[in-house]
Amino acid sequence: MSRLSGSPRAGLFVALAAVSAIWTAAWMQWWLNDLVVPWDSKNQFYAFFRFLASSLHSGATPFWNAYHYAGHPSIADPQSLIFQPPFLIWAWFDAEPTMFAFDFIVYAHLLVGGLALVVHGHRLGWPAAGSVLAATIFMLGGVVSGRMNHVGIITAFGLFPLALLLLDIALGRRSILAAIGFTVVAVVIALGRTQTPMLLCVLLAVMAIRQVVTQPDPWRFFLGRLHLFVLMAILGAALMAVPLLLTAQFAAFSNRPGIDLAYALTSSWYPVNFANFIAPDVLGSLQPSATGDWGPSHGTRPGIDSTDRAFNYLFAGSLTALLVLWHGLAGGRLVASGRRVFAAIALIGLCYALGRYTPLFPLLFQYAPGVSQFRRPVGGLFLVVLALAYLSGFLVADYVRNGLPRLNRLVAVPLALVVVTVLAWAVHFSSFSGKGWDSALAIAKVAPIYVALAVLLAWPKTPRLRLAAASLAVAFTAGELVLRNAASSMNAEPRANYAFLEKPAGRDAQIIATLTREMKRHSSAATRPRVEIVGLGGPWQNAAMVYGLEATNGYNPLRIGAYDRLVAPGESPYTVFHRRFPTSFPGYSCDLGKLLGIEYIVLDRPIELMPHLAQWSSVETIMAGPTAWIYRLPDAAPRVALASVVRVADADAFVDAGQFPPSNGTSEVMIDDDDDLSPARTAAVAAAAASAQSATTAGRDGRSAAMLSAAVQALIRSPGKAEITAWRPDRVEIAVDARVSTVLSLHEPWYPGWEVEVNGERKPLLRSDILFRGVEVPAGASRVIFTYRPLSLENLKSALDGVLGRDG
Repeated sequence: MSRLSGSPRAGLFVALAAVSAIWTAAWMQWWLNDLVVPWDSKNQFYAFFRFLASSLHSGATPFWNAYHYAGHPSIADPQSLIFQPPFLIWAWFDAEPTMFAFDFIVYAHLLVGGLALVVHGHRLGWPAAGSVLAATIFMLGGVVSGRMNHVGIITAFGLFPLALLLLDIALGRRSILAAIGFTVVAVVIALGRTQTPMLLCVLLAVMAIRQVVTQPDPWRFFLGRLHLFVLMAILGAALMAVPLLLTAQFAAFSNRPGIDLAYALTSSWYPVNFANFIAPDVLGSLQPSATGDWGPSHGTRPGIDSTDRAFNYLFAGSLTALLVLWHGLAGGRLVASGRRVFAAIALIGLCYALGRYTPLFPLLFQYAPGVSQFRRPVGGLFLVVLALAYLSGFLVADYVRNGLPRLNRLVAVPLALVVVTVLAWAVHFSSFSGKGWDSALAIAKVAPIYVALAVLLAWPKTPRLRLAAASLAVAFTAGELVLRNAASSMNAEPRANYAFLEKPAGRDAQIIATLTREMKRHSSAATRPRVEIVGLGGPWQNAAMVYGLEATNGYNPLRIGAYDRLVAPGESPYTVFHRRFPTSFPGYSCDLGKLLGIEYIVLDRPIELMPHLAQWSSVETIMAGPTAWIYRLPDAAPRVALASVVRVADADAFVDAGQFPPSNGTSEVMIDDDDDLSPARTAAVAAAAASAQSATTAGRDGRSAAMLSAAVQALIRSPGKAEITAWRPDRVEIAVDARVSTVLSLHEPWYPGWEVEVNGERKPLLRSDILFRGVEVPAGASRVIFTYRPLSLENLKSALDGVLGRDG
């Protein structure tokens, strides 16, 4: 092969340069056209990135996000980017990273993977053309381009070829350095902590096992590298243990319900989507978002498919489809040595993605660890694109070396019939949306391309000419993928749609400025207002964390479970209809709303049109349209409060019942029955309960007031005052001046990992009023400090106990 492509090193450099150029040409499609990757990429992940950067530059840790659902354990959230080194490093130097910077970091992961694939292909003996095609498919093919907005998936996927290359070097050369590199990269992939990273990690384990079992003497090979396996296992466990423990802890306290098989199967890949592997626009996948596609989705198959064109897209280039169908399947080259494992990966990935249409996913869901934690079998398409990339490299190498394959008619004829049938099915499916002719036209447009590529590959008779033909075909396919898949309607929108997340202007700037000014003006030593932004559209969902506004809602599928059950802020407040008002939170004027300190609401319509808000006649209008209405609500409770009367109740029982107990005045607090109260406080609670019972009994004959003891009267008098002296998301300092021994409540979410000190002495953290943090404080002046320490040994042990099913 080296004689065909000149110097092997020169071929490698040419391939690396070509892939870099293709990646740059693709990236420029966004940059030159002032486009960004939209939806979740900006509404969720970019906002988290901005919070990460601002936290680091303010001197706080990014572990607790106070601007998201009244408080959110970011360190435990897989989507927070805290354990993604490129984002962490960039945030360290840039306090306000731009959207272009964010997209660049995400997309650069694919370049890393593409270049690693080129090096791996070089080690496997591929010609430069094969390596370039493989890398291009990997960076731009199918669902990879369709789901660019799913940042965690793309970054994990982008690192896979690097991990596989380092694994190959580590085991091949017995390199400790490569083994360490492999482990670090594999851990970063695993810390994506979603379905695709899980599948990629399983795949890495399979490839490691394959390296061993395919050796002439597997046992000797394994023993000779046992130290590497031990090193990788120990280092990997050490690097992953803490993040995984914290995520497991969050899962136990989160709103995430169990996923049943029936629900998971609604995200199966509908088989007609095979057609867009051959013709990219046969189901309208590349049509402008305004006109919409007509393939399988919520709209065209309601009640069955929870997918859309971004999930379903599989086009990876005309040459790729031609090579796989002609050379690979009909020519039998997919079953040659070295190809079989990737052919198996492609087949398994397809069966997994098909979900309900094959028995594989239901079996894995029931018996394979981890699969039942995720709801979208369609994610298996990432394995398909990965396998297509490697298989295409092999098939180009086979073609250059051996020419055209000998066709197996027993395979070729049925395969041709299947292709025709699938394309006809796609046209028929499109006709339900009135797009049958559009679908047929899309097929007609690509037919000449396949004919031209087939003629180009069939004409050369020598290896050197075949290399030239393959190089020309690969260049065409690279251009095809750049023009079709980069900055398409599936992965690009005008930057202006999200510009206010960088530099708000016009009405957006007025909204942010007004909120910032008002919330600052009404903050005090005891009061910190919160806001809910509802109905202003997707980019506004997490805008509060970008601008440091403490919000009680946001955009995230993961929320603290008790908070989500009682407050019901919803996952996506981009319309007012996503804001539910359950019994525990019937409106913003309720006790829970006041305790949360919700003082401002921002709506896309007048308050009179909101049934749960219209009953308030005393709201203050801060801004009245035309695109946003800002209101200030009365009677928000202070952030810190003292209570001398303590009731004990089962907080979880209230949460399970979806109830929030009515308030009996500011001097009373409810403490969870699992909390450790001091002996004196426990005695006082018992005395109060007994007195209350006596008062209730006496009240039947009109003597309740006379029966109240002096001790109870002392407990309910004004207990003192509390003021916040220093505040940041992960640490709150409070000065207390109490007339009697009392309980201080901080109206921020109770969550494991929070610790509290009173006058420098560690005290038990109490769960006050079902959702909040509390602590006992003595009479007199005290300094109270709440600190979030998720990495403490105590909290990590608690998380481990939870994983093991132990009680504390």
